[in-house]
Amino acid sequence: MVNHNFQITERFLVLAFFFCLTFFCQPISFNNTGDYESSSYRETKILQCLLEGSCTLKNASKERSYQIPASLVSGLFAWYPLDGNSNDMSGNAQHGYFPGGVWPVTSGPSYAVGHSNLTNGSASFNGTNQLFASDFVPLCHEDFAITFWINTNLTSNNRILGYQAAPSYNPGITMTLNVSGYPEFLSFWIASGGNTDGLMVTSSSVVPANVWTHIAYVHNGSTRQGTIWVNGVITGNTSNFGAYAGCTTGTSPNQWHNGTPLNIGYAYPSQFYVGMLDDIWFFKGRQLNESDISTLMSLP
Repeated sequence: MVNHNFQITERFLVLAFFFCLTFFCQPISFNNTGDYESSSYRETKILQCLLEGSCTLKNASKERSYQIPASLVSGLFAWYPLDGNSNDMSGNAQHGYFPGGVWPVTSGPSYAVGHSNLTNGSASFNGTNQLFASDFVPLCHEDFAITFWINTNLTSNNRILGYQAAPSYNPGITMTLNVSGYPEFLSFWIASGGNTDGLMVTSSSVVPANVWTHIAYVHNGSTRQGTIWVNGVITGNTSNFGAYAGCTTGTSPNQWHNGTPLNIGYAYPSQFYVGMLDDIWFFKGRQLNESDISTLMSLP
């Protein structure tokens, strides 16, 4: 005897499978990026999403994959996806925290849609009392890199992140949008006895308001200089300012003012950041090249 109910169910699944292929259904997430190349894996996941009712349209936002591309593993200190929290997803447990002590009381940023349209996929800062901290410490005689996505309606004189020993103290490094709206990296030297000598790079490209823009600073420890990138293109190179020539060679080079915490969403002169940040990456002991930055920009 033929089981008609089984035949109907089987036919339904086959029809649903081809319907899903036709209309570009996708599972909500693929967490093993290597399996994207396997057609059998895709077909299995499509059937799974049909049975679970979890298919989404092809261009809908998807759950983020936290698998780090092999090219970005070396030298990675911390990665803050900022998906509803300030956890480090690099595997190094360098989680963001509230600095406390002399620093402003904060409950941390709120969260908003990220650069890849992921709900609660970015940190949103109100410019009044929201920040968090990291233990990332860049040194002037070492290779390092800082990258992130930014989206703000305040494109003039907007502090993004920076070091200080305490509020209103001399800064170490800061990343900011300057008074003209250009991304800028600044560092100030301990040896100068003040904050008049240092290193500066200003981008030649402004950051447009209310648009996601990718920014990176890449530092060369050998030359004690660096470059700033905007949307994957070099837009500025550092130069020294003041009488002090910069980081010296040897086992104890003169350094920028540094130490923990690195405040994110707050910087000299005691000014809070206004806007959203997404996907902050910190690297130590390596520089990033054009391919690396392109890879970072392509991640969801």
